[in-house]
Amino acid sequence: MTEKRLLAILGFLLALIGGILVLAGALSGITGNTNLEQLARRAIGVILGIAAFIGGLFIYKGRMSTGGLLTLIIGVLIFILSAGGLLEAVLVIIGGVLGIVGSEARATP
Repeated sequence: MTEKRLLAILGFLLALIGGILVLAGALSGITGNTNLEQLARRAIGVILGIAAFIGGLFIYKGRMSTGGLLTLIIGVLIFILSAGGLLEAVLVIIGGVLGIVGSEARATP
């Protein structure tokens, strides 16, 4: 397995785990008495979780620079908007960094 492929798989897995954790946090504990602010925060969490997953798929499918940049931006947005916890944001950001680094790695024969 080449180092480029290994970085792609690691970046995808980290973005996937971070995205799933953001989705789980956004969809847990929905009750009947929610106000508009809580619904908006949950909707942002769902959108960012799905976007992290899509960025990870870009990394895995070979568009590593695009997926890495997208995933990195999504991770920063998760951190800034508090859509998830610190762990989720760090996982998605590291996945994006691995995607960017993997796009610059040479395939070894």
